[in-house]
Amino acid sequence: MSEKREATREDARRILRDGILDMNVTRLIQMAQFGLAGNIKLRNKIMLADNAFNHIDFHEENGCITFSVVKTNSDYCYGSISFLVDAIVDISGCDDKDNPDEYLNVNIILQGDTTIVLKIAY
Repeated sequence: MSEKREATREDARRILRDGILDMNVTRLIQMAQFGLAGNIKLRNKIMLADNAFNHIDFHEENGCITFSVVKTNSDYCYGSISFLVDAIVDISGCDDKDNPDEYLNVNIILQGDTTIVLKIAY
Protein backbone atom coordinates (compact mmCIF):
# COMPACT_ATOMS: atom_id res chain seq x y z
CA MET A 1 0.00 0.00 0.00
CA SER A 2 1.35 3.44 -0.86
CA GLU A 3 2.28 5.92 1.88
CA LYS A 4 -0.44 8.34 0.72
CA ARG A 5 -3.13 5.65 0.82
CA GLU A 6 -1.94 4.49 4.27
CA ALA A 7 -1.97 8.10 5.55
CA THR A 8 -5.51 8.57 4.19
CA ARG A 9 -6.66 5.36 5.87
CA GLU A 10 -5.13 6.42 9.20
CA ASP A 11 -6.75 9.86 8.88
CA ALA A 12 -10.13 8.19 8.29
CA ARG A 13 -9.62 5.93 11.34
CA ARG A 14 -8.71 8.94 13.51
CA ILE A 15 -11.78 10.91 12.32
CA LEU A 16 -14.07 7.94 12.99
CA ARG A 17 -12.53 7.34 16.43
CA ASP A 18 -12.80 11.02 17.40
CA GLY A 19 -16.46 11.06 16.32
CA ILE A 20 -17.32 7.88 18.25
CA LEU A 21 -15.54 9.02 21.42
CA ASP A 22 -17.60 12.25 21.29
CA MET A 23 -20.83 10.42 20.40
CA ASN A 24 -24.24 12.09 20.48
CA VAL A 25 -27.62 11.47 18.85
CA THR A 26 -26.81 13.67 15.84
CA ARG A 27 -23.62 11.71 15.16
CA LEU A 28 -25.50 8.43 15.55
CA ILE A 29 -27.92 9.56 12.83
CA GLN A 30 -25.01 10.67 10.61
CA MET A 31 -23.50 7.17 10.86
CA ALA A 32 -26.12 6.06 8.31
CA GLN A 33 -24.15 7.93 5.62
CA PHE A 34 -20.83 6.17 6.10
CA GLY A 35 -21.38 2.48 5.40
CA LEU A 36 -20.16 1.25 8.77
CA ALA A 37 -20.34 -2.39 9.80
CA GLY A 38 -20.15 -4.28 13.05
CA ASN A 39 -22.35 -5.89 15.68
CA ILE A 40 -25.36 -4.66 17.65
CA LYS A 41 -26.63 -6.09 20.94
CA LEU A 42 -29.96 -5.01 22.39
CA ARG A 43 -30.77 -6.12 25.94
CA ASN A 44 -33.61 -5.51 28.36
CA LYS A 45 -35.12 -7.42 31.29
CA ILE A 46 -36.92 -9.84 28.96
CA MET A 47 -34.71 -10.43 25.95
CA LEU A 48 -31.32 -10.23 24.28
CA ALA A 49 -30.97 -9.64 20.53
CA ASP A 50 -27.56 -9.88 18.90
CA ASN A 51 -27.06 -9.16 15.21
CA ALA A 52 -24.33 -8.16 12.81
CA PHE A 53 -24.92 -5.12 10.61
CA ASN A 54 -23.52 -3.78 7.37
CA HIS A 55 -26.22 -1.20 6.70
CA ILE A 56 -27.66 1.67 8.75
CA ASP A 57 -30.83 3.59 7.82
CA PHE A 58 -32.36 6.61 9.49
CA HIS A 59 -36.02 7.28 8.69
CA GLU A 60 -36.74 10.96 9.32
CA GLU A 61 -40.52 10.57 9.08
CA ASN A 62 -40.70 8.42 12.22
CA GLY A 63 -37.30 9.06 13.83
CA CYS A 64 -36.31 5.39 13.64
CA ILE A 65 -32.78 4.11 13.09
CA THR A 66 -32.27 0.58 11.77
CA PHE A 67 -29.13 -1.56 11.85
CA SER A 68 -29.40 -4.46 9.40
CA VAL A 69 -27.56 -7.05 7.35
CA VAL A 70 -28.31 -6.41 3.70
CA LYS A 71 -27.14 -8.70 0.92
CA THR A 72 -24.91 -6.81 -1.54
CA ASN A 73 -26.75 -5.57 -4.66
CA SER A 74 -30.09 -6.59 -3.22
CA ASP A 75 -32.96 -5.26 -1.17
CA TYR A 76 -33.00 -8.51 0.82
CA CYS A 77 -32.39 -8.03 4.54
CA TYR A 78 -31.21 -10.93 6.71
CA GLY A 79 -32.11 -9.29 10.00
CA SER A 80 -32.42 -5.92 11.66
CA ILE A 81 -32.71 -4.10 14.95
CA SER A 82 -34.53 -0.75 15.03
CA PHE A 83 -35.28 1.82 17.70
CA LEU A 84 -36.57 5.38 17.97
CA VAL A 85 -33.87 7.97 18.51
CA ASP A 86 -36.30 9.94 20.70
CA ALA A 87 -36.16 7.02 23.16
CA ILE A 88 -32.42 7.54 23.79
CA VAL A 89 -31.75 8.55 27.39
CA ASP A 90 -27.93 8.39 27.23
CA ILE A 91 -25.32 7.75 24.57
CA SER A 92 -21.53 7.51 24.74
CA GLY A 93 -18.62 6.10 22.78
CA CYS A 94 -15.41 4.36 23.80
CA ASP A 95 -12.62 2.11 22.61
CA ASP A 96 -13.46 -1.59 22.73
CA LYS A 97 -11.71 -2.93 25.84
CA ASP A 98 -10.86 -6.32 24.26
CA ASN A 99 -9.85 -5.11 20.77
CA PRO A 100 -9.15 -1.35 20.84
CA ASP A 101 -7.26 -1.42 17.53
CA GLU A 102 -10.15 -3.09 15.68
CA TYR A 103 -13.40 -1.89 17.24
CA LEU A 104 -15.08 1.17 18.72
CA ASN A 105 -18.15 0.86 20.92
CA VAL A 106 -21.23 3.04 21.16
CA ASN A 107 -23.25 2.51 24.35
CA ILE A 108 -26.89 3.55 24.25
CA ILE A 109 -29.50 3.51 27.01
CA LEU A 110 -33.13 3.73 25.94
CA GLN A 111 -36.19 4.52 28.01
CA GLY A 112 -37.30 1.47 30.00
CA ASP A 113 -33.73 0.37 30.82
CA THR A 114 -33.06 -1.16 27.41
CA THR A 115 -29.36 -1.08 26.54
CA ILE A 116 -27.76 -1.22 23.14
CA VAL A 117 -24.08 -1.76 22.44
CA LEU A 118 -22.76 -1.12 18.94
CA LYS A 119 -19.37 -2.68 18.19
CA ILE A 120 -18.13 -0.87 15.09
CA ALA A 121 -15.28 -2.26 13.02
CA TYR A 122 -12.71 0.37 12.10
